[in-house]
Amino acid sequence: MTIWEKLQAVDRRILYLILAVCVSAGLFITIEIPTDPDPSSRDLYQAIMDIPEGKTVIIQSDWTNSTRGESMGHFENLLRLLMSRNLKFVFYSAADPIAPQVARTTLARIIKERKDEGLYEYQIGEDYIDLGYFANAEATNLNMGIDLRNAWSGKRTKKAGAGEISIWESPVLKDVRKIEDAGMMIVVTASASIDVAVQRLNKKVSIGAMVTGVVGPTVLPFYQAKQVNGVAVGLKGVYDLEYCMANGVNLKDEDGNIKVLNKGGKEYPKITEGKTLARGSKYYGTLHIALILLILAVVLGNVGMAMSRKKPGAKRS
Repeated sequence: MTIWEKLQAVDRRILYLILAVCVSAGLFITIEIPTDPDPSSRDLYQAIMDIPEGKTVIIQSDWTNSTRGESMGHFENLLRLLMSRNLKFVFYSAADPIAPQVARTTLARIIKERKDEGLYEYQIGEDYIDLGYFANAEATNLNMGIDLRNAWSGKRTKKAGAGEISIWESPVLKDVRKIEDAGMMIVVTASASIDVAVQRLNKKVSIGAMVTGVVGPTVLPFYQAKQVNGVAVGLKGVYDLEYCMANGVNLKDEDGNIKVLNKGGKEYPKITEGKTLARGSKYYGTLHIALILLILAVVLGNVGMAMSRKKPGAKRS
């Protein structure tokens, strides 16, 4: 039996085992893979970096664990970016009652990450507010655009040293009377809730989107029409944002090279505190490993088939 015949006869369970081992190993490796960030991802990074100091960001977090492979990386990157700039934020969900708890769990992990790194720990009521769940995205976004204070009326938040207070007494919202006062609204979603937010609010506040690969094609037309100021799509979008965080935009390194280029654009700094290359880097590297194994298996399979047909007496189909 030739080597090609042996390769053809390998038990498929061995191939699955090799794939599982290699992919699992990749999840423990953080590596920077040179890439050209999508313009929509790069613009989202720039839009977040352009938010004026002292402004509050509104986050509509509509993802759950069913899309954590993409959405969790998006949400983590967003939190790291906002915290690195010391921007305050509120978050809520208007799509799924489970979404607020998923966001809380992720937020708690990022706060602990910063604590372990000796960085400032965000405090509820002081630096961020958890608004919980709103049952109807259409009505919620519409009311936010008409009268933000009425849309969020009666909401309260915990605050260290003050017990429970009205959200409007918090430093997070003390300068926000209408949605136009927010620095930006960012929707992290795996559903069409982004469509509602854009339709109801794009003329009142700058909107950014972080969406799954499935939702991406429906959101990019909003970006092209300048109704959304940036979109990070799928796993590529997660890694794009991390790559911008690690390298800045139009920022020269020690050798004078620019890794993320925006022609004719201004220079945006990289993030110098906390993590930059994180979940997106691990998943993106793992995806490359899986694709390399797939390509290798296809090549070996086709070569083996071709060699077997060249054997004397082999039948041709």
